[in-house]
Amino acid sequence: MAIATGMFTLGYGLRTEARPPTTAPADLTTLLAEIDQAANGQQLDQLMTFYSENFSHSDGLAKGEFQTLVTQLWEDYPRLTYNTRLLSWDQTDDRLTAETETQIQGVKREAGRWIDYNSTIRAQQTFQGGQMISQEILSEASTLTSGDNPPVVQVVIPETVAPEADFGFDVIVQDPLGDEILLGGALEETITGTTYSDPGAFELDLLPAGGIFKRVVAPADPGDMWYSAIVVRSDGMVLTTNRVKVQGN
Repeated sequence: MAIATGMFTLGYGLRTEARPPTTAPADLTTLLAEIDQAANGQQLDQLMTFYSENFSHSDGLAKGEFQTLVTQLWEDYPRLTYNTRLLSWDQTDDRLTAETETQIQGVKREAGRWIDYNSTIRAQQTFQGGQMISQEILSEASTLTSGDNPPVVQVVIPETVAPEADFGFDVIVQDPLGDEILLGGALEETITGTTYSDPGAFELDLLPAGGIFKRVVAPADPGDMWYSAIVVRSDGMVLTTNRVKVQGN
C-alpha cells in the first residue's frame, strides 16, 4: 500500500528558470487548492475533471489507470489527507508548470491492527487549459507503521544515481534493541504501471543489530526504481519505500 499510495501525489515540476511561489498566478494557486480539496473529500468525479483525457504519467499510467488506482486506494484508506505546498512555477506560452511537495497521511484497520501511512512526494506537473496534461514524480519517501511501538528507522539512500552505479541502501534502527530480535527484508522493483497493482513480496530474515545494510547496483537502463525495506519486532513493524531515479548523462 505504501508503494501504491505514492502514485497519488499532487506535485509539480521545476523548469530551468522557475519562479518563487509568492509570484504564482491566482489560476495556479486556485487550481492546486481545488485539487487538494477534491482529493481530501475523495470526490473522484470532481478530481478527474482536473486531468486531461491525454494525461501522461512518468510511471506509464494513463488517465483510466490512474483513476482505477485512486479508487482502490481510497477503498483501502478511507481517511487520507493531502497537503500540497507550492515550491516553484514557470509558464511557457499557455502551459503552466509547477513544483510542489505533498504530504500524504492516512490510517486504516487491517486484521485487527491499525496501520499508519505517511508519505512525502515531490513531483512535476504541467497544466494547460485548467487541466493536468503530464506528471513526473521527482522524489518519493513513504512509510507504513503498525503496532504499539514500531521501530524508528533512518533510511540512507540517494535520490538519483547513474546507470550501473554502486550505492548504499541502509535502513538504520534508531531504538535501543535490548533483548529484542529483529526480522526484516529488502525489495528492489522497477516502477511501471503494473508495479502499483502487483507489488513484490518480502522474504524475512533475522537481522544483525542495527538494521539493514545493503550494497546495490543500479540497472543499466535509465528509469525509476523503488527500494523498500521492512523491519519487524514483537511490538511493531515499519515498512519504508524510497524512489531512486536512474539517470544517464
